[in-house]
Amino acid sequence: MAVTGTTEQLGRPWRRRGATVFALACCIGMIAFMAWVLLREIEEVSTANSDNLQWSLAQADVEFLRFELAMQRAQVDPTRVDQVRRRFDIFYSRMDTIENGIVFRALRRDPTYDEPRAIVRAFLQDAIPLIDGDDKTLIAALPDLSERAQAVSDEVRRFSLAGLAAFAEVSDARREDLVRTLILLAIVLGALLGGLVLVALAMFRLSQIAIRRSDEVRRTSARMRTIVETSQDAIIVANTRGLILEFNPAAQEIFEIPREEALGERLAELVLPERSRSKARDTYFRFMNDGSRDGTGALQFEVTAKTRGGREFPAEVAVNHAEDASGRQVHVVYMRDISRRRAAENNLTEARDRALAGERAKAEFLAVMSHEMRTPLNGLLGSMQLMRDQDVSDRQQELLSRMEFSGRLLLSLVNDVLDLAKYEAGRIDIVRKPYSVPRLLDGVIETTAPLASKNGNVLEWRWEGTPAEGAVGDPRRLRQVLLNLVGNAVKFTRSGTVEIEAEVVGTADPQLEFRVIDSGVGIASEDLDRIFRDFETLDSSYARQAGGTGLGLGIARRFAKLMGGEIGVESEPGEGSLFWLRLPFEPVDLSEPEQTGTKAEPAPSIRPLDILLVEDNEINRLVAREILEADGHSVTEAVNGRAGVEWANARRFDAILMDVSMPVMDGPEAARTIRSGTGPSAATPIIAVTAHALPEEIAEFRKAGMPHCVSKPLDRNVLQQTLAEVAGAAPPVAEPVAAVAPEAKDDPLLDAENLARFASGKSTGLLDRSVAEINWDIDRIAEATLAPTDLQQVVHKCAGTCGVFGFTALRSALAAVETDLKRETAVEPERLAALAVLWEETREALQDWRAAQP
Repeated sequence: MAVTGTTEQLGRPWRRRGATVFALACCIGMIAFMAWVLLREIEEVSTANSDNLQWSLAQADVEFLRFELAMQRAQVDPTRVDQVRRRFDIFYSRMDTIENGIVFRALRRDPTYDEPRAIVRAFLQDAIPLIDGDDKTLIAALPDLSERAQAVSDEVRRFSLAGLAAFAEVSDARREDLVRTLILLAIVLGALLGGLVLVALAMFRLSQIAIRRSDEVRRTSARMRTIVETSQDAIIVANTRGLILEFNPAAQEIFEIPREEALGERLAELVLPERSRSKARDTYFRFMNDGSRDGTGALQFEVTAKTRGGREFPAEVAVNHAEDASGRQVHVVYMRDISRRRAAENNLTEARDRALAGERAKAEFLAVMSHEMRTPLNGLLGSMQLMRDQDVSDRQQELLSRMEFSGRLLLSLVNDVLDLAKYEAGRIDIVRKPYSVPRLLDGVIETTAPLASKNGNVLEWRWEGTPAEGAVGDPRRLRQVLLNLVGNAVKFTRSGTVEIEAEVVGTADPQLEFRVIDSGVGIASEDLDRIFRDFETLDSSYARQAGGTGLGLGIARRFAKLMGGEIGVESEPGEGSLFWLRLPFEPVDLSEPEQTGTKAEPAPSIRPLDILLVEDNEINRLVAREILEADGHSVTEAVNGRAGVEWANARRFDAILMDVSMPVMDGPEAARTIRSGTGPSAATPIIAVTAHALPEEIAEFRKAGMPHCVSKPLDRNVLQQTLAEVAGAAPPVAEPVAAVAPEAKDDPLLDAENLARFASGKSTGLLDRSVAEINWDIDRIAEATLAPTDLQQVVHKCAGTCGVFGFTALRSALAAVETDLKRETAVEPERLAALAVLWEETREALQDWRAAQP
C-alpha cells in the first residue's frame, strides 16, 4: 500500500510540479545573486582583513627575534646551525608575503613603512650567501651577522608598527560594510528558508521511497556479498571478452593469485595450463570469444586448472550468464578443486584392488611355498647328502657343494617367508646362536646411515661400562628390532643426534640393554603406550613427513617378548626420546670356531656383489633389481645422481650401475664426483646405463670414469658378462659398445615376451600407471611447444619406459628423435605429431594383447 500511495503522489497534476520547479529556480537564482554579492564583500575583506594583516606584521617581528635567538644559540652550540637557516627561511618567507601580497600594496606608498622595509630587505639579501653556504662559513660569520641583525631589529619593529596603524583604519571601515551586507543576506535567506521548507516537504515523500528501495538493494547486495565471500568455490565474473571483473577470496586461495592482480586478466590464460588454452577457447570457453551462448541454462564441465605456482589440478566448472547494473552481459564462473575427491576415489579403488590382490596373492603364495617348495627342496638337499656318500669325483663334489649352497640359500628364503606367516599366526620361533654385538650394531648403523645423513643427523653407537664381544640369541630378530627403533629415531629427528648405547647391566641375572637416544620431537606422556599399538601413528609434523604404517614398534615389542626381554620408552615433547630394549645376556667366546654340521662351500665363479643402482625411473629400477637379485646380488637404490654420490661416499660397493640421464645430477657428473672424492667407493667400477649413446658420448663416459656401458632395456646376458668383467671373473672387453638408436620402420609394435612379465599381480598396476605416464608424455611431445632441452628430457624418459615394457616401435622412434636432439638437428613438428599416431597404434595392440591373455 505504501508503494501505491507514493505512486499516486508522483502522478499529481503537472501544474504543481511546474510550480515546484519554478519555486526552486527562483530560490536558486536569489541564492546565486546573494552569493555573488557576498563573494564580492568577502573578497574585499580577504584583501584587507586587519586581523590577518596585524597578525602577519606582528609575526614578522616575532620571527626576526627568533632568528636572532637562533644565531645566539648557534654561536654557543655550532651543531644548531640548521636552526639558524630554518628561522632565516621563515622570516624571509614572512617578508616575501608582506612585500608581494596584494593587501600590502597600499603600504608601499607610505615612507614610514617603506623605508624600514627596504633596510630589512637589504639585510636579507646580504645574508643569503652566508645562509646558503656551507656550515663552516656560516658558523664563522655568525658573530658579525648577529650584530647586523641587532642593528636592523628596530627597523623591523618600525615597519610593523606603521603597517598596523594604517591597516587598522581601513579594516574597520570594511568590516562595517560587511556587517551591512550580511544583515541583508540574512533577510534574503530567511525568505528563502520558508520556500525551501515547502520544497523539502515535497521531496521528503520521494526520499522515503528511495531510502526503502536503497535499503532493499543494500540488504540484497550484502547477502550476495556474504555468499560470494564465504563460498568455498572460486567465483569469477568475466565480461564477454573473457576479462576478469570479480575474483572472490576462495578464488584467490585456490589459484594463489591476489584479486588486484587477477582483475583485468583473461580468464582462460589465468586459470588454465598453456597446452589447454587453445582447446578451451574453441570449445567450452568459446562464448568468451564470440559472446555465443549454448542454451539458457548453466554450462557444466571439468577441466585441468593450474595455480600461480604451476600446480595443476582437476576442476569442476559451472558457467552461467547475467547482466550487470548497466545492462551489459557478464559471465559468472564457478570453479571447484576436485583433486581431493579424485585422489580419494583413486585411493579407494587402488586400496580395494591392492587388498583383493594382496589377499589372493598371499593365500596363493603361502600355499605354494609351504606345499610345493619346501618338500622338493628338502628332497633335493637330502638326495645331495646321499650322493656325497657315493663314489664321485672331486669335480662332482664341487658341483654338489654349489648346488647344496644354493638350495640351502633358497630354503632359507622360503623359511623367512613362512616365518612371517607363523608370526601372524602366533607360531614364530626364536633362534639362539652366537653373534657379535659390535658387528651387529655396525650393520644397523651402516643400514640407517643414508637416512640419517639425509635428515642431517649424527648417528653412532658406543659401549657403556665393560664391552661384551659375543652373546647368544637371535641376531636376525634383534637386528630387526634395533632397525625399527633407530629408523624411527632417524625419521623423527632433524639436524640432531641419534645414538645407540649398549651396556651389560646386573650381575646375578645379567641383561644386555640397548638404548636408542635421539634429540628429536619427543612424545607426550599420554602417547607413550599408544605408540606400541599396531597401526598407531602420532599426529606430529615429523610423523606426517616421515609417514609409516605404525606397525614397526608393535612388531618390535612382540619380538622383544619372544626373545625373553622387554622394551620401553622415556620421552618428553621437544626433549627427544629414549627407547630401551633389555634382553637376557649369555656371553660367548667368539674366538672359538663355530661347530657347524656343514663344511665350507667353495665360492661360485661370480661371487654375489653389493651393487649400487642409480636410476631415476621407477620401472627401470624395478626391472634392474629383479635381474640383479635373481643372480644373487644385493642391490641398493638411488633415485638420482646426487643420491648415488651420497651412497658412494657412505659405504663401499662392488659395482655401481649409473644411469646417464637423470634429474638433479646426471650420470657423468655423478661419476666424476665419486671419482674425485675420497669416499669408500671412489675406486669402485662404474657401469654407464643408457637407452642409446652416440660414439662421442661413449668417450665422454670413459673420461668421466665409466669405462663400461650397457644399453637399456637391460639384456641379462650382457649385464652378467659386464659384471663378471668388473669382478675380475671374465676377460675385459676392449671397447664398450655404443647403444645406437635403431630405425623404427621395421620394428614390431610390441615385444610380447618382454611384456608378459607385467601381465599379473602388482605389475598390472605398474603397467597401467606407466601407460598413463606415456600418454601424458606423448601429448606434451606432440604439441611441439617444449624447448629443445626439455623436449630431450621428456623423450628420453618416455623412451626408457617404452623399452622396459617392450613398446619396440615407439621406443625406436623416440630414440631416433633423441639422437637428432643430441646432435642439435632440428626435429620437424610433423615428426613429433607422428609419435602420437604411433602411440595410438601401440595402445590398440596392447589392448588386443591383453584381451588374448588367459
